[in-house]
Amino acid sequence: MLRLFLSGLAALMMSAPSLAQACADRDHGLLPDFLGEWQSDGDAFGQPAQSRMTWSSVMEGCFHQLDYVIETNPGTEEAWTFRGRGTHYIVEGDVEGHWIDNNGDLHDLRGSATDTELLVYWGEATDQLGRSRYALTEDGAIQVTDWILNDEGWQQFNDNRFERVADE
Repeated sequence: MLRLFLSGLAALMMSAPSLAQACADRDHGLLPDFLGEWQSDGDAFGQPAQSRMTWSSVMEGCFHQLDYVIETNPGTEEAWTFRGRGTHYIVEGDVEGHWIDNNGDLHDLRGSATDTELLVYWGEATDQLGRSRYALTEDGAIQVTDWILNDEGWQQFNDNRFERVADE
């Protein structure tokens, strides 16, 4: 029994480099263009905010991770920090993934990607459904727009232009 287990483990370990290579060779759409740190000083949730997002390649290039931080009313007694993390997987323009944040939300992600835009739906229509669009602009920024679905339809609650943070 131990010999069978070790044989299977050895086979899995030998195939691991080819699995990682398969992820690296896959077309990740526009996500590699997002890699790095970005910042925005626009309003968020209807309040003055400083926002940051960092896109990174994780798990040997199989996934792209977004770390998102919004500090509303910075430097005041009403200051509040929102933190979220999304993991994205693209195959032939289809996006899947997961989102977690410090509001206690855990959502599946699904959507699509083109050469210039990532459109992701999060949540479920029976509970809370939202969508986020990450669009590359002609001048190299990323325009991030968020909506939530309610009884009146899609309500926009965030629209920020992110500039790449210069390497120091």
